[in-house]
Parts: sequence; C-alpha cells; structure tokens
Amino acid sequence: MPSVTATDGPVAVTGASGYIGAHTVIALLKRGYDVRACVTDLSNPDKTEFLLAMNDEHPGSVTLHEANLLEEGSYDAPFKDCSAVLHVGTPMGYGGANNPQQVYDGAINGVRNIVASVTNSGSVKRLVYTSSFAAIGHPSPAGHRYTEADWASDNRENDKNWNTENLHQKGEVGYSMAKVECEHLVNRLAADDGRFDAISVCPCVVLGPLLSPVHELRGSWQFFLGRMLAGHPCQRGWQALWNIVDVRDCGESQALMIESDVCENGSRYMLCATDESGEITAMQLHDHLQALFPHIDVGGVTPEYEAMVEKYGAPYNAPRAHCDKAREELGLETHAIEDTLRTTGETMIELGIVEPKLK
Repeated sequence: MPSVTATDGPVAVTGASGYIGAHTVIALLKRGYDVRACVTDLSNPDKTEFLLAMNDEHPGSVTLHEANLLEEGSYDAPFKDCSAVLHVGTPMGYGGANNPQQVYDGAINGVRNIVASVTNSGSVKRLVYTSSFAAIGHPSPAGHRYTEADWASDNRENDKNWNTENLHQKGEVGYSMAKVECEHLVNRLAADDGRFDAISVCPCVVLGPLLSPVHELRGSWQFFLGRMLAGHPCQRGWQALWNIVDVRDCGESQALMIESDVCENGSRYMLCATDESGEITAMQLHDHLQALFPHIDVGGVTPEYEAMVEKYGAPYNAPRAHCDKAREELGLETHAIEDTLRTTGETMIELGIVEPKLK
C-alpha cells in the first residue's frame, strides 16, 4: 500500500495515554498530523490532560476518543476516514491489573476488534502493531544476536510451558505467545483484506521521559529504575542484560513506518539497543545512574547478583539485539543511553513518582 502523509487524513492511536502511545502521539503531532487519541477512560485527568496540552506544543492537533479494546465496534467511529492506525494499546499485567490468561485473551481479541474496525473504515492504508521483544526472544546460547527473523516460538520443542494450558501459572508465557500470535494474525488479516498493510514493531526495555504519573506502571522497567533512585537495589533483570530503547524512539519509529516507502505487509522492526552501549548489566546501570545523579545515593545490586557474578563471572549474556534495521530502513535516529536514563530519572522525580534518596 502507498505510504501515508499528514495530508492524507487523520490517524488514530490506540492506548494513546500509555507510555509508548503518548510518545507516538507526539511524533505524529510534530509532523502535523490530525491525531485521534483513543483512551479507555476520558474521566481520568492523568490520562487526558497531558494529551490535550500537546495541542499547544506541536503543529498537529489531537482529539480524544473513548474506546474499549474488548468491545466489538468500539473503534469504528474513531477510525472513520483515517489513513493509518497505530495500535499501541494492549491489556498488561503490571501491578496485577490483568492475570496472564486475561493478557493473552485480551491481546488477541483486541487485535481482532481493531482489524475489524480498520476494515470497516475502508480508508486505512497502514496499521502499525506494537508487539514486543517478547515475540522475538527464544531459548538460545549466551551471546546470540537476535534479529527480526527470530520468533519467541523458535526452539520450543522441549518447552513444556509453551502452550496455553493454565496460563495463570506461567508468568509471562501468555504475553509472549499472544504477541507472536497477534503479529501473525494482523499480517494474515491484512493480506486477506488487501486494502492495508500491517507492520509490527517490537520494543525491548523501554525507558525515557515519563509524561504522566500513569506511566510509572508498577513492575515495569521504569518502575524499578525509579526504585533505584529511591535507594533500593536493582530488582528486575539483574540476572541478564537491560537491552534499552528510548520511548521517544519507539514513538518516532511508528511515525516513520506509516510514511516509509520501504514498509510492506509483514514488515517487522525490533526496537532495541543502538549498540553495545545500551546492553548493560545491573551494575553498569547503577554506575550510569550514579554518574548522572551524583547527589543521589543510587541503589546498587542485590546479594544474589553478587553471588551470581562470583559463581559465573558475569550476568547471563543476553539479550543481544540492536535496532539496525529500523535505523537503516526507516532512518531512525536514536537517543544516547545516557540521555535515556537521565530523562527517565528526571521526569520520575519531577512528577513526584519517586522521592530520591539524597546523599
């Protein structure tokens, strides 16, 4: 399908009040788009006021539309006459908001409802689906370099947990399986329809500036970075590497995807570290934060981390993955890791989400 520009009509963003969704809205507004920001609850000012304020900051315009991902036809009105849809929203399990079965069912049923509304519009030429690195990472030797050719379903022949039975007992397996199935599903439905292309984006550890308190997301990567600024040790991802991408790059890449002449149905882009500088251990994360915030007593690593390093010499060397394809094909210009970490911490403090432990 042809690429999209701001003159082709409005574009819609689902999950617009979310962390990635909000930065996707900004990237579109900077290009002059008329953005229809879809949210689940218009009565929550933490999810709406910062979006409406963007009208005073960028050349494009944003309007808010209430829609429920799990209600069939809910997006028919917001998608009417749109040239592109960026489907960022999905049920998440952070803070126990949804159990693993609900995450799985909600993601797949949500995609079906989104595609149905895209089809009903008759005007959408590009659908960008926010998947996840969880749809890419699979059992591999340490140091394996993942690419867009990898799928989380690879090398699972002997994985007794890679199925949909008793998902509530399997942690993030349901999320990974859902993301794999949703990518295949949007590609197939787009091919069957023939009037629009589906493109997938797969972010890894997303950090960068928060725009609202709702972006803290208890249990997320940014949540645990904030706890380190409050003096607590790193309690997520310390067994391996933090493979970091800036949330601003996630938003920018999606705008580039709808405008690209290279993208076609089934195109897929990892959003991971730019290079090895963004693939860091928990100790390196601490050292970065301490250098960026010298007045704060940043939390370090857990005793378990120290025992692991003593036994194995280093954390597990994974995941290794770079966003080379997005940079080369889309022209994505990424943020430096120091900028990403600094803006994450600064905005969490400014929003009152984190009370830093001062020296």
